[in-house]
Amino acid sequence: NLGDNRTEAFDRFGIWDFLAEQKAKGVIKHLGFSTHADLPCLTAFLERYGKEMEFCQIQLNYLDWTIQRAREKYELLEKHHIPVWVMEPVRGGKLAALDADSEQQLHALRPNASIASFGFRWLQGLDNVHMVLSGMSDMAQMADNVATFERLDPLSPAEEAILFAAADKMKNSIPCTACRYCCDGCPQQLDIPDLLHKYNQLRTGSGSTIKMQLDAVPANKWPHACLGCGACAAVCPQKIAIPDELAAFAAELDKLPDWVEVCRQRAEAEARERASRGL
Repeated sequence: NLGDNRTEAFDRFGIWDFLAEQKAKGVIKHLGFSTHADLPCLTAFLERYGKEMEFCQIQLNYLDWTIQRAREKYELLEKHHIPVWVMEPVRGGKLAALDADSEQQLHALRPNASIASFGFRWLQGLDNVHMVLSGMSDMAQMADNVATFERLDPLSPAEEAILFAAADKMKNSIPCTACRYCCDGCPQQLDIPDLLHKYNQLRTGSGSTIKMQLDAVPANKWPHACLGCGACAAVCPQKIAIPDELAAFAAELDKLPDWVEVCRQRAEAEARERASRGL
């Protein structure tokens, strides 16, 4: 898994040379790598070891095509004649559901298709994609994925335009994929992916009940409990400045009225309305 300080450690201990030797001996049949590395790191690696690599797994989907420079990474791998394996094809489920308008447009074209299937079919339009790895939560998702890949059926230009427009709407959101790498080392044991998800809802205007949801959990699990130690950010594949985002989320929550108070005010307003009508 290439990237960050791991790359330097692999070089220092001669890991790549060792792997090449093992492949030459027949111990390793096919040698490849996975990476969340940025484009300069990937470029430097391929210049040194690209000829030895038979595949590369990258995060690739129609949202990361631009915001994580996945297009440039894909084209670089294509230039080195290295087949692409795809991880995060629907961004940890983020691309399995879109905004209502985008979903309506897609279903107008394919009424019975799942939203996730459009993302998989977008990948079918990339000739150098040889493997798509999808995490599936139940048999229904597996059946849908199998049906999608039973035949090649790349997106039409109209479908692709809808997906890219939907992606543009999401580019203000925090790119968390809920991998949960951040959770193990959190001294406060915060559910960081859930907090970032709630913050995204608030940022995109669909978070009217966020404070009510947080009222159901202890105060020491709110974003305010973050110590800012940075252990989470150090292991985040998406390079999210998690402590900064949690601090910003906490500040936004402080601006919101208490949900109990909101309910009280609504009840009082309803009572006044009923009284004014003589009920």
